[in-house]
Amino acid sequence: MSIKAREGRTKSLNALINKDTSVLGGIFNQAAKLQHIETLVLHHLPDESRDYYRVGNYQAGRLLLLTPSALQLTRFRYLKPELLLKLQTLLPELKDIELKVRPTPPASKEEPKGKPISEQTRLQLLELAKETDNPKLKSALTSIGKKQKSQQ
Repeated sequence: MSIKAREGRTKSLNALINKDTSVLGGIFNQAAKLQHIETLVLHHLPDESRDYYRVGNYQAGRLLLLTPSALQLTRFRYLKPELLLKLQTLLPELKDIELKVRPTPPASKEEPKGKPISEQTRLQLLELAKETDNPKLKSALTSIGKKQKSQQ
């Protein structure tokens, strides 16, 4: 059984992405709009505060900013009236700015699994890999011997 395209119903990828009414086109337009707004917001924030805020959403005249800490939320309350006035000159439909705390997840540390093997054992594994005829075993032994070398 083969899958055949129906005539008149297939659409090119450009037609799906570039159309203003398409879902993907709407997503791309919204992403570009949020990127532009984020640039405006960061431009009007003090230099020392720019790293702590990012745009979360902009919908129905409400701008949602995200910050990783409650301290920055408190500081933003002092900046909000001035920032709102500056942004309203550039975005007349802007009515309010809301700020939410969204902590950044901690970076995961990859710890080496298992105990490190000695240099002698590593060399024995590589030597054993040379002597074996089984390709899967050979590849596994070589891999273990080389990984341990890079971790030391």
